[in-house]
Amino acid sequence: MSLSRKFPFLSFCLPSERLFERSLLREFTSMAAGVFFVLLAIVVVTRGAKLLGLAAGGRVASEAIAALLGFVLLGIVPWLLSLTVFITVLMTLTRAWRDREMDIWFAAGQPLTAWVRPVLIFAVPMALLSASLSLGMTPWAKQKSREYREQLATRDDMSALAPGMFKESSRADRVYFIENFSGDGGAARNIFVQSREGERQTVTIAEQGYLMSHPDGERILVLQNGRRYDGVQGQADYRVIEFAEARVRVEEGDRRTVGTATEAKTTLALLGSADPEEQGELAWRIAIPISAILLALVAVPLAYVNPRVGRTFNLLIAVLLFSIYLNLINLGQSWIAAGRLPSWIGIWPVHLVVGGIAYALFRWRSKART
Repeated sequence: MSLSRKFPFLSFCLPSERLFERSLLREFTSMAAGVFFVLLAIVVVTRGAKLLGLAAGGRVASEAIAALLGFVLLGIVPWLLSLTVFITVLMTLTRAWRDREMDIWFAAGQPLTAWVRPVLIFAVPMALLSASLSLGMTPWAKQKSREYREQLATRDDMSALAPGMFKESSRADRVYFIENFSGDGGAARNIFVQSREGERQTVTIAEQGYLMSHPDGERILVLQNGRRYDGVQGQADYRVIEFAEARVRVEEGDRRTVGTATEAKTTLALLGSADPEEQGELAWRIAIPISAILLALVAVPLAYVNPRVGRTFNLLIAVLLFSIYLNLINLGQSWIAAGRLPSWIGIWPVHLVVGGIAYALFRWRSKART
């Protein structure tokens, strides 16, 4: 029996114990970095593709993609950290089982519970980082995202105009089309503008043009070398005007006051609220860092590899467990928001069940080794 098991207080100072923990923490850190960046890349690709699709359809300005993607990432990083902790501990201990290191560990008289301390040393700082993001940074990012989207919605009609796409004005009385457009300060080529005032329609075609801003903030589309067709549909009195330069005022969107959604409210505001929806949001934010610690503990006994079953069986169980856990947290949040579940109960039963699963798995694996 090792001295650290006989005298637990010595585990803080014994060189062999500390060497083991340092080695394990280095492996955890390197594994976590790789896992996190892989998960982050998946999110960037999927969400970025969605935003690019919206930009191609003219629903989002192309220059807004990077900012909106950044806000999305800030909102999802807390969950990525929890998932990173789970996958890191699971894969590290799975490798130890596969390489027979765990057999040596048990042969030396060490219990499975001895892994709890180094796992918590790794998981707790990650959970604290996740908590700081979910309780502070994520609401700020969601509020800024709302403000930015509203700001884009109130910009002029040509802000989200995509080359090769027809764009209707916010008042549905004008249609724009350009073949090529290089941005606010650049030139556009082959421009088409159709406007309607009552029964009269005006169609303007120009070889090129550019946007110009007045000091008072008014936006003007300057058209060069084109023609304007003006008249009433069905009548033969259309006027055709050729011009070297013409100017069209670009309409601005309606100014709207940006409110604060529940998901964007600060945690301090949620703490002092009795509204069920806000209490559900608070429970959801608190659940994120708690899940990181519980999932890390579950991963220790779950990492066992049974050669007769296969090396990926425990990974499938882990994915299933994480999916169920996440869905139950979301379900608990929706029940609290709907008033079907008291806020003082919250999502704690879900955490207790996962904690019970971790305890049962530890007991089961410990008995299997004795």
